[in-house]
Amino acid sequence: METIMQRFIDLNKQNFAYLGVSANIENIEGKLSLALTTSNYIGSIPILSPMNGKPIGDIHVTGRYGEDASELISLLDRTVHPEYKDSLKLTQDTQLSPPIFIECCKYIDTYIEAERFHWHKFTNITREQHLPSGATLWKEYAVRTAKNPLSFDIFKNKSNELTTEHPEWNQLNYVLKLAISELESSRVPMRTRATYYSRVALLKTRLQSKQIETISKLKERMADPQIIKQLKELANIILRGRTCQQVAWRLDYAEFFERYVQFLMDGVAKQKGARNINNPHYRVSVFHQPSWGLAYLEPDIILQRDKEQYVVDAKYKSHMFNWFDNNEELKDTFRHDLHQVLAYCSFNSMQNKRALLVYPYNDFTFHKLAIRSPHTDIENTIYLVGVPMERNRIADVVKGLVQIITFA
Repeated sequence: METIMQRFIDLNKQNFAYLGVSANIENIEGKLSLALTTSNYIGSIPILSPMNGKPIGDIHVTGRYGEDASELISLLDRTVHPEYKDSLKLTQDTQLSPPIFIECCKYIDTYIEAERFHWHKFTNITREQHLPSGATLWKEYAVRTAKNPLSFDIFKNKSNELTTEHPEWNQLNYVLKLAISELESSRVPMRTRATYYSRVALLKTRLQSKQIETISKLKERMADPQIIKQLKELANIILRGRTCQQVAWRLDYAEFFERYVQFLMDGVAKQKGARNINNPHYRVSVFHQPSWGLAYLEPDIILQRDKEQYVVDAKYKSHMFNWFDNNEELKDTFRHDLHQVLAYCSFNSMQNKRALLVYPYNDFTFHKLAIRSPHTDIENTIYLVGVPMERNRIADVVKGLVQIITFA
């Protein structure tokens, strides 16, 4: 059994590493077991069988407190960008599909390759010539010459010609236009936009001189060349506006919770007429900066109206779930959180500082903590806030936060 477990770990080592999962064999009271430990990522990866090395299923890592991240990821799609790995194909459907820009990237690459193939097809073209042929449009000729006898020597003849600018390629040009538009949008991560910048710019210039034919679905034919089949398949995925392929993905969950709290505070700011500043940088200037030094401090959120401020820090930790647990580890991590938010408060000019430490919880709840200096009149008011991570409860959470956060 130990040999099989070790082979399982070795085969899936890279997949585990992608999702930040560590795997170890443990011996508990003489019984061997496989222990999997997660890190800061949620996501999905395929797993390989230790018997034959083939995919046999998937591992899904979710939030620690039972929340459904997929419904919130779609809500925060402009600020949250899951990572995807095309080389790791899942065996089952997940609630989270790769965004369409991944298919647009594939389409750009495949389109460039297909252009080099020079896909020719016969197309029916009508040309004006000075001699008739077996395909002359005589009805059109009769009507035209009746109106203008001087045009008697002009004949409109139909002919089949082999060309690369046929209707199906013009339809593929239309999908190319959609793909370029998607890759230029703010929904696409900056790194991807930078990678495809030169290719997009070149194709965009070429597209100006090409014919475009609007289409809702391309016909996929068995007789099409293989590269064209691939291009049409990608084109139809883009036209449907979604991808059917399920691939491994991951998301830094601490960052995701931070973005969720920023979204909540944006709703509070709108109701309070305040300014919501996300991730401001407080620069640290040192003449001789040590290698372990900090370049800047970065609070998650500053909520400001006139000269009043609230500092908000989001922590994806279990403190609100363990309110009555006298645990040294909880004390140490809370002390760190508290010191951190007090440091951020020191940068505003208010005599009485105010801040929120926001943690996940089953229901909206808050506890007020006051810290007063015995040497000055300065007081720090810290609210420990628990927020549920459910889309249908966001309005109630924002309502609760509006009651806590007050401006003069």
